[in-house]
Amino acid sequence: MITTVKFRFLQYIVMLTLLAFMTAGCGHLNRNNEFAPGADAVTSDSTLAVKSNGINSLPTDENERADANKSTSPIPQPVAPKENAPHTTALVKTSSASPDYMNSLPADESKNEAILSTVAAEPANKKAPISQDDIDSLSTDENSMMQTIEKLTRTIRPIGSQEEKAACADLKSKLESYGYQTRIQEFPYIVQNVKLKNTPFVEGKFWDFNIGQPDGTSQNLIAVKKPAIPDAKDVIIVSAHYDTTVHTTGAIDNASGVAVLMEVARKTANFPSNVEVRFLLFGGEENYLYGSRYYVNSLSGDERRCIIAAINLDCIGEEGPNPATLGTSNGKENAACKLFADYDMQIDRGGMSDYYSFVKAEIPALTIAQYPVMVGTGQELPDDIARIDKAKLKTAADIVAKVLLNTMCREK
Repeated sequence: MITTVKFRFLQYIVMLTLLAFMTAGCGHLNRNNEFAPGADAVTSDSTLAVKSNGINSLPTDENERADANKSTSPIPQPVAPKENAPHTTALVKTSSASPDYMNSLPADESKNEAILSTVAAEPANKKAPISQDDIDSLSTDENSMMQTIEKLTRTIRPIGSQEEKAACADLKSKLESYGYQTRIQEFPYIVQNVKLKNTPFVEGKFWDFNIGQPDGTSQNLIAVKKPAIPDAKDVIIVSAHYDTTVHTTGAIDNASGVAVLMEVARKTANFPSNVEVRFLLFGGEENYLYGSRYYVNSLSGDERRCIIAAINLDCIGEEGPNPATLGTSNGKENAACKLFADYDMQIDRGGMSDYYSFVKAEIPALTIAQYPVMVGTGQELPDDIARIDKAKLKTAADIVAKVLLNTMCREK
């Protein structure tokens, strides 16, 4: 009995000792034998668990809490960029944001990519005066021009056809994307040819549009860049025709001229101008200059007097030895040619093209063109996109764009 009491008493003493030891604790040694922080050292701010570069992925309310705790959080915050730091979005390649690429991104990344691409793709209007360095460094893109030619030459585009109208609509949309004000000038027409004995070159018939029953309607596309100077009256015109005959898709005659015009318009769109710039795309040139005759006939006397030069582009970039020349109605220099004085371009008697409508209205005009390459029989070679020389396109486009910039920055 006594032995049993002593044993139970010893058990009681051992249990008390164990309880005392457990209450004091063992210090929670970590694997490096250093004391880990106790529970009272853990912050109640849950944002410590969030990486600073992951805040954008939080729901809205968590973002607000993270922003509210930025001043007390021990996590290093991103350093604000200096005011003079370069804008880094210019490094984004806009071409990478293709539909296929965008669809392959996670939702958040796709959204961010779209935003950056939009910022990088938006052209910034240049408000400072055009400098000589702007002119000297300008360089057009021959691949962009070839894309225009390829698209235009998928079909023939005879006067009044649906294909001609579709080409006009596409060019209009592209010019508007560059920032130009555009309008369509529709006109009724009749088919004119030697067999019908109704060509407009008979004396007194050039401006005759009393046609009776029309054979259809065609259209001119007019894109305008207004001058930065409110009371500026001078106008310079760059033109090309986009129609074809029924026999060809017209790569050389004249998707090439259209492509050069479009590239010049794109490269000069964001520069300020002291003159009004008009890009004119004529329908019906192959029907005896119908579109350009109609356009010039619609101008008042005052409007005609304001045009300092009309530069037409027709048949450019054909492979072979023939260079592009400045064509005038008599083969002699005129006021329009003087704009090209800094460039070594021969002046020849130009072939019949839309510049002639301006000449008939006593407006200084020229056409930039190549004489066609002939085979031994005197026949022209096929008008095919495979015969376009990209280097020739670029040479012509560079010159026209630089001449235009020079004219745009001329003194009032």
